Amino acid sequence: MRKIILSVCLLMVILVLSGVSYSQDTPVTDFMKSGIAKFEAKDYTGAVEDFTKVIAQDDKNGNAYYSRGVAYYYLLKNDEAMADFSKAIEIDPKNMDAYTFRGNIYRKNRDYEKAIADYNKLIEANSKDAKLYFARGQMYYITKDYMMAVSDFDQAIQIDPKFAEAYYYRGAAYRTMNQNDNALPDFTKAIELKPDYQAAYVKRAFCYTDMNQNDNALADYNKAIELDPKDADSYKNRGAIKYNLNDAKGACDDWKKAKELGSTDVQDLITKFCK
Repeated sequence: MRKIILSVCLLMVILVLSGVSYSQDTPVTDFMKSGIAKFEAKDYTGAVEDFTKVIAQDDKNGNAYYSRGVAYYYLLKNDEAMADFSKAIEIDPKNMDAYTFRGNIYRKNRDYEKAIADYNKLIEANSKDAKLYFARGQMYYITKDYMMAVSDFDQAIQIDPKFAEAYYYRGAAYRTMNQNDNALPDFTKAIELKPDYQAAYVKRAFCYTDMNQNDNALADYNKAIELDPKDADSYKNRGAIKYNLNDAKGACDDWKKAKELGSTDVQDLITKFCK
């Protein structure tokens, strides 16, 4: 899942848009400027202190709540950040940046229903942002609402036809719904756009296995292992493909390698099929 990165410039832009003038010599603007300077210097605790002083003097200052929320976010104080983002939204329901951060916290907390609600707001405000549809689609996928997930990935791909991750996740949703004929081209497209997409090779190998295309599955597992030599599951699964292709020695070598890498469910295969 993608990290939300805050630019310090974003804080500056919000202050300018709010009509705060740096030429005004007032305690509020002084503390705001000081808080931003400390944020720039990654002194997030100091930034919180300054933004708190602004709020003490002006408890309707949505920018101060939002800015303090961002500082709390970087301090990994998600409860405090959540409260500040919610207050900023209460004061200014059009503060989409606050929705973005709050939605991300909901997502981290696995409160997907509330996260989806925040992303609904974001998409209403910016219906041409492929990443927003993708993020909401991921949450639908996690909550097993696969049709809604596919719909959002469709939108992401329509906006950005080169969005490899959207093809991958749409393929994953299709495969979960036992629609390998739809999933396979999506994984192939993801690989075309991102040739080192290890997870896409693995998922496509699953499809090939389900479709009894063992040679193609073997080729994909070979590539997946080349890209990630420590992927125990790919060794285990490749071993099964090799066994089905009458390569018992190769299968046993792979299962033993999977065990060496920490797989806990290959010992029975080794005991039963390997001399």
